[in-house]
Amino acid sequence: MGITSPEKMAKEENRNSIKLTRSLTEKILAHDAKGETDQNVILELKETMSRNRQSAQMESLKSLKNVMRVETMRKIHIAQETGASNWLTCLPIRAKGFSLNKQEFVDAVTLRYGLPVEGLPKTCVCGDPNNVDHTMTCKKGGFVCIRHDEGRDLTASMLREVCRDVSTEPTLLPLNGEHTQYKTANTTNEAWVDVSARGFWTRGQRAFMDIRIFDPMAACYQTISLEAAHQKNERDKIRSYGDRIRNVDHGSFTPLVFTTSGGMGPKVKCFYSRLADVMAEKKHQPRSHVVTWMRCRLSISLLRSALLCLRGTKYSAPTTIDLAGLNYQATVVESGILV
Repeated sequence: MGITSPEKMAKEENRNSIKLTRSLTEKILAHDAKGETDQNVILELKETMSRNRQSAQMESLKSLKNVMRVETMRKIHIAQETGASNWLTCLPIRAKGFSLNKQEFVDAVTLRYGLPVEGLPKTCVCGDPNNVDHTMTCKKGGFVCIRHDEGRDLTASMLREVCRDVSTEPTLLPLNGEHTQYKTANTTNEAWVDVSARGFWTRGQRAFMDIRIFDPMAACYQTISLEAAHQKNERDKIRSYGDRIRNVDHGSFTPLVFTTSGGMGPKVKCFYSRLADVMAEKKHQPRSHVVTWMRCRLSISLLRSALLCLRGTKYSAPTTIDLAGLNYQATVVESGILV
């Protein structure tokens, strides 16, 4: 989490403090009331100390990697992705939607570092053994769909601030004999994507976006790198919709691929970078502030969805009793019920 131990850093920070204040200390001891410290030297010293501190942390991480489990190493790699740690950098202000209760915060930290999660049932209501990885992909309860829809609706809300003709789940134009490049392309007449907006990339052109949120700890991604997992999911989306949207709808298509922890794929970064540019220009706000807010909002949204998948109450459909043709007398007699 980037929280250093004051005890371990005390000696180094004391040496840094002495270096930064040496020139001022010398002037005080010499009773030099007119002399001034060179601020450029002080700034250069601070930058050097910052670089040395980062180098020391990287060396410490390298040494830890040699003794960590593979699963823990992958969790750290996931936590280092763009967008995966923004929820930790904001104050828990409830009015801004950034607050977590204590159970949510503990669960968020355990998910981040792959620590044991307490209180989970051993068996899911779907019948499979229950664990953290299973909760992120289990369709029971509809939480996976809620997680997807949360990202879709948030993206659409941002687009409505800067674009016209924004819609969710727009239906694509039907095919009338057109052929697609890939066999895995979606060729059904009722095909739709998650979000569309006019004039996002090119003036007057309709831009289509489709969202996918995948669990990087799933078994199918364990043998490939995190970057390859992002590229695979983006490639699958492009093969499903890209050729059809480009040639039939004459629009552009952008796959928005996230991890369950909030990490972003290459095309997602490009998309939200463009969105931040347009929003900053229209709202007359600093771009850095817009990007920071956007990443934090997406991070919190995906985190809450992941926590819902983890702790949300799942239930089995109630079993109904078929009363048609039921022989009440025979049932009472066979069951030995006292009349």
